[in-house]
Amino acid sequence: MKFFANPDKTTRSIHPAGATLPLVAVLTLAAGSVAQAAPLNLTLLDTPDIVSAFIDVNYDAGSDAFTASGFALELDDDGSIPAEAITDGSFDLAANIDASGVLNGGTFSIGGTVASLGFNSGTLLTGNLTAFGFPDLGGDPLEFLFSVTGGDAAGLYGSIGGIVLTGGTGFTGDFAFDFSGDGTAVADVAPVPLPAAVWLFGAGLLGLVGVGRNRDRV
Repeated sequence: MKFFANPDKTTRSIHPAGATLPLVAVLTLAAGSVAQAAPLNLTLLDTPDIVSAFIDVNYDAGSDAFTASGFALELDDDGSIPAEAITDGSFDLAANIDASGVLNGGTFSIGGTVASLGFNSGTLLTGNLTAFGFPDLGGDPLEFLFSVTGGDAAGLYGSIGGIVLTGGTGFTGDFAFDFSGDGTAVADVAPVPLPAAVWLFGAGLLGLVGVGRNRDRV
């Protein structure tokens, strides 16, 4: 049985060879945008898709530290049923999110092997978090945009992807207070259609630049 964190995902395909855009183009298209805490409303592509579950979510308001750790279960690389099972799969995400819900950086990694695809290094996908969104009234989903940095499955994903985290996150709508989940959260990790990805990725980068400048002034 496959877990879907976002039932509205499209069935469009993506071609990795055309998925990478120069950083200059990303920033040019995103010029003038302002990063803000709000839902990203990500629409993930059906494939590739890594599904993780039994994720334990924790947020420490004192340190702005958000973590999510669980188990990567399967990788759907081409839409065939069943998807490829992940051996010794792990899902780990760490982010700095301030009291306003603004992302100030973070990373994620998905570990495990898929022998049938020749993915045997033990690392399936890694990335840097570039944007974050959440429902203003709390609940699900918690959404992250990321830039791909490595892993055996990186070639399937191209340059930009999204993480949709739902169910059991414990989020109440306020990052001024600690919260934690019950270990039942689920995550879909898949590419994002390029027009939306370019805008969001650029907005996230500009937001991080603004954070850095504000810190320099303090």
